[in-house]
Amino acid sequence: MLILLLLLSFVVLPALVAMILGGFGGHSIFQRPLRPGAPIVYRVQETSTCPSPDAIDVHPSEHGEFYDYLAQKYWRVEEVLEDGSILALTPLMEHQYVRPNDPNLRRANLIERVRYAARFPSPAYQR
Repeated sequence: MLILLLLLSFVVLPALVAMILGGFGGHSIFQRPLRPGAPIVYRVQETSTCPSPDAIDVHPSEHGEFYDYLAQKYWRVEEVLEDGSILALTPLMEHQYVRPNDPNLRRANLIERVRYAARFPSPAYQR
């Protein structure tokens, strides 16, 4: 009985909470649709001779002349279109269209909203 209680408290309950809150691949049972003004993070693969300091998963190219890495882009939802596509606003006030089921797209978590607040475009921007 003790083993069953330990299994329940250390395996099943944390897995259930993670599934509800979106811990498995960012998909949540109760995932809310994105609304205009919501901060989002888009992950993009880049190649350059000098990766940025906040680059993730940096690997040299085959001959070592360039680096391939992932960069996080901090955008804000400007509009959700009728087909579900997202029109995002970049910090340079450019527009990007993104599919809502794109695996590189996710909501900004609370820590990113606070730590990188200056990187997100201003929510007061009007067309």
